Amino acid sequence: MKYKVAMLLFLLTATVVSSCNLPVSAPQATATLPVTDTPVIPTDTPQPTNTPLPTDTPPPTFTFTPSVPTITTNDKPVNCRLGPGTAWLAVSGLKLGQSSQIVGKNSDTSWWLIQDPLNPGRNCWVAASVTSASGNLSGLQVVQTPAASVTNVTISLDPKSINLGLLCLLPMPAVKIKGTIETNGPTSVKWHFETQQGGALPNKETEFDAFGVKEVSAEYTPVLPIGTYWVRLIATSPNSLVAEATYKIECT
Repeated sequence: MKYKVAMLLFLLTATVVSSCNLPVSAPQATATLPVTDTPVIPTDTPQPTNTPLPTDTPPPTFTFTPSVPTITTNDKPVNCRLGPGTAWLAVSGLKLGQSSQIVGKNSDTSWWLIQDPLNPGRNCWVAASVTSASGNLSGLQVVQTPAASVTNVTISLDPKSINLGLLCLLPMPAVKIKGTIETNGPTSVKWHFETQQGGALPNKETEFDAFGVKEVSAEYTPVLPIGTYWVRLIATSPNSLVAEATYKIECT
């Protein structure tokens, strides 16, 4: 009995001693991932290029645009004529201080051909002596003098009525024919009278040293029978133009 109790005490003592020597469980360490150096991927940085040094570039050449050739009146208004000279009809004019573009000249540059200030679609001539020119005149072309023309013709008869009396026994009087021819410049005009009863009268030619009106005349003796007849003034050169009048023959 004493033996069992002694064994039991021995076992208890051994158990207590062994429990005091058991290893204490150490706390488990948290696994720490190793820090690695993440490589930085270099970007493709372009290498500097060799920029060429500026060269001696000449400055741009500016093209000079010539100024428009222009004339201006001097100290008074001036006529603008159909041709280069005072022998030509004035068709327009420039007021004092007014300007216009020059479009041409005559052979000796004594007259300028300009844009008509009163009619942009037409040109006329002014004297260089009474105007001042400016701008680039070197490119102006010589313009041929125009041809003058007949602008009007008229005709009148005397008498206009012829009465030969009873039974038409009176003598037939001559009819006096008068006419006028007008031109716009110096020219030579060819013309003639023509009658319905007697046909064409002789051809004539009249010289015009300048624009204006000249009278022409002739006489013509009609013939029977009774009736009304025409007489014409016909200009044939430098252009054609006709005027007509009538006379009457009757008996009582």
